[in-house]
Amino acid sequence: MLIYFIGMPASGKSTFGNLVAHKLGYNFLDLDHLIEQRNTTVIPKIFEEKGEVFFREEEKHALQTTFNLEKTIVATGGGTPCFFDNLSQMKKNGIVCFLNVEIEVLAQRTFKAQQKQQDNRPLFKEASSFENLLEMITKKWQDRKKYYQQAHFEIRNNDVESFIEKLAHFER
Repeated sequence: MLIYFIGMPASGKSTFGNLVAHKLGYNFLDLDHLIEQRNTTVIPKIFEEKGEVFFREEEKHALQTTFNLEKTIVATGGGTPCFFDNLSQMKKNGIVCFLNVEIEVLAQRTFKAQQKQQDNRPLFKEASSFENLLEMITKKWQDRKKYYQQAHFEIRNNDVESFIEKLAHFER
């Protein structure tokens, strides 16, 4: 089984994906890390030096390399399902799960990471204050929710046991 986690940046796709993979005995793959390996640089540098269009093409190609994987959890980038036919391809090749986290929580997580200079989210790097960041995340959520809501199912509390229970009863 191939499982994709989608959702906003800072929704916990990588953290939750790692926990679920460990619990199920699955492999874990972070799509952003795969893109960074392929380009031998970090995502913010790719955005800065080559632009978002180049990044989205790289993201699409990295995603395509996952379609034949088995027993794997893939954490996608926040925008992955919103470009090209990525979402339909993920749904065709695996189970797509939307990690739905409140906007305020996303903003708090991102703001804390920015304060510690540990955040590498290029779409939010221009935020000048928490309020500005919250506004940017809210707008991005409005743009993306129509994609996220097409997932096979939604996870609201990032509870591993609850997710595994849902997965056991899931049929496409």
